[in-house]
Amino acid sequence: MKKIIFRYTLVVIAAATVWLVQSCKDDDPTYGTPKITEFSPASGGPVGTFVTITGTYFSTIKPTTVKFNGVEAETLEVTGTSIVALVPSGATSGKITVSVEGHTGSSTTDFAVTGGTPAPAVLSFDPSSGNGADGTTVTISGVNFSTTPANNTVMFNGVEAEVTAATNRSLTVVVPEGATSGKITVAVDGVTGVGTSRSDFSVPTPSITGFTPKASIVGSTVVITGTNFSKTAENNVVKFNGVTAAVPTDVSATSLTVIVPATATTGKITVAVDGVTGTSADDFTVN
Repeated sequence: MKKIIFRYTLVVIAAATVWLVQSCKDDDPTYGTPKITEFSPASGGPVGTFVTITGTYFSTIKPTTVKFNGVEAETLEVTGTSIVALVPSGATSGKITVSVEGHTGSSTTDFAVTGGTPAPAVLSFDPSSGNGADGTTVTISGVNFSTTPANNTVMFNGVEAEVTAATNRSLTVVVPEGATSGKITVAVDGVTGVGTSRSDFSVPTPSITGFTPKASIVGSTVVITGTNFSKTAENNVVKFNGVTAAVPTDVSATSLTVIVPATATTGKITVAVDGVTGTSADDFTVN
């Protein structure tokens, strides 16, 4: 009987050990010596360059050290397969190494440290959506920006924005009128290379979900419901079958109160905000 209990206990301990080991693997991708498969830019760059290192067995929870030819670098982002680091002051051309708790992996090729000024890089931005008509303010986080606002050229999908404040790591900008959904780019005067966001900034499209009444006469009041309307009345351009209505009243992001304009005819209602238009599914009938 004692042997059976002892064997059962060993089985339980073994099962718990397997579960614990597997949990560690799931929680932390570091389960071996770090390996660097490549780095970008492969051609190298000056001190301060934003470098993406890819590989395996990097760690998100254990202390991770990146060095450029022996000089420790600042790490900005770490995942199990990718590390973003900045070429540190004092670095010289040579191997890149990644160390996790005493286990070190080295690049197979040298990173060439060159002269010059590093290019800007965009890490993130907040908020992720807005429009120029409402003057949405966006904070862009990254590296190697100019501390002089006017020296930074910020584009929202090709439309230039106003930069109102700047540090080396952050820009405050106003979404320009006419901007459309797409990438944000940052260029710095006199510097080769442009920083581009990894995700798109979204300019929301107004949508009309309904209106009441469904039919009425010229001069009557209609309440339009939907999403992504401007909270500034003048920024909403409402048309009844192509005929522009007066500036809406009782405005919110989800509701507009408008007057049916003279010469309006039966057809779709549209709402445009900063050149982006939403159209009703149903016709409004002019009696």
